[in-house]
Amino acid sequence: MSGNDKDSIFLTGSTGLVGSYLLKELLVGGKSVAVLVRPSRKLSAAGRVEKMVQAWSEQLGRTLPMPKVIEGGLADPTWGARNEDWFRDCCGSVIHCAASLTFNGKQGGEPWSSNIEGTRNVLNVCQKGNIEKLHYVSTAYIAGSSHTFYEKDFDIGQSLRNDYEKSKFEAEKMVRSADFIKSLTVYRPSIVVGDSKTGETSTFHGFYAVLKLAHTLAKRMPFTVGRGVRTLISLGMDGTEHKNFVPVDWVAGIFIQIFNNPALHGQTYHLTNPNPPLLLDFVEVVQEAVEKYSEFSQDGEEAASEDWFRENYAMQIAIYEPYLQDDPSFDTSHVQAAFPDSKCPPMTKDLMMFLAKKAILSDFGKKG
Repeated sequence: MSGNDKDSIFLTGSTGLVGSYLLKELLVGGKSVAVLVRPSRKLSAAGRVEKMVQAWSEQLGRTLPMPKVIEGGLADPTWGARNEDWFRDCCGSVIHCAASLTFNGKQGGEPWSSNIEGTRNVLNVCQKGNIEKLHYVSTAYIAGSSHTFYEKDFDIGQSLRNDYEKSKFEAEKMVRSADFIKSLTVYRPSIVVGDSKTGETSTFHGFYAVLKLAHTLAKRMPFTVGRGVRTLISLGMDGTEHKNFVPVDWVAGIFIQIFNNPALHGQTYHLTNPNPPLLLDFVEVVQEAVEKYSEFSQDGEEAASEDWFRENYAMQIAIYEPYLQDDPSFDTSHVQAAFPDSKCPPMTKDLMMFLAKKAILSDFGKKG
């Protein structure tokens, strides 16, 4: 990994779900990579990356090289200044994948800090380092409440439903207005879930947030038949809504193929599921999964009544009401034209159950 001819790639978000898969694919492809990582309570930034690369190496049965590690938080501008020479002399392209998924935040905090200030810092690095190629990971949910959202669409007067959507919309706007970026490729994934082949995931947002809530509450009271359906009705839904889940391995695979083919750069790609599952199917999977795999406590102090469940589950699930609403229809013309034979794995109830089982048995990442 020489990094001497401005051929290096700078990747943000490498410790996240999508970013970790992108890092693996880049290293497998022999790319020279630098990553921006913060230290954790237990590990240094380099230690976190080393642990992740070692895990990928063991899974692949081959030794992957360590990327260059730039220590820092996305919203802290000092990491760019400290590495200005490297960006100017070695970095030819940036993949900006890092983001906060916080739905409701405070101005100055998340998701604004990472999604706005972090993106501004990335753009400053590009400008000062004369980096003209940017691959930016946005989200399909800048569509807001639109009924149909096309890959060519951006600001069509859509109503944005939470701070995550608002901050990502503003970040994409910032990226699109950066005239020093000569080649901008935008990727808009929908709700990314675990690996369709292994069931593994390193983060537990979106799909997993509702599952984790049900799992946590089910420890105090076993689910009964139809409870999930009753919850939907209480939130004003009937189950015919759709949720656009996409497996991380498919998202990363399409991304890397686009990244490696300059002829495909300069476009916007919806990395979304053309046949998303019904919300009713998802809720039934959540119910069945916690019935099968969540351990109900028989301790009298922890056990709870139907009234307790109704009050707590309904109250807490209401936080996710915007998330549970019907998703827009996402146009995927650019993806289909580029990859006519690469279909998103069907998000069947069996696959959702596979993912849910993996999450519950790992205690949402606490075991193993």
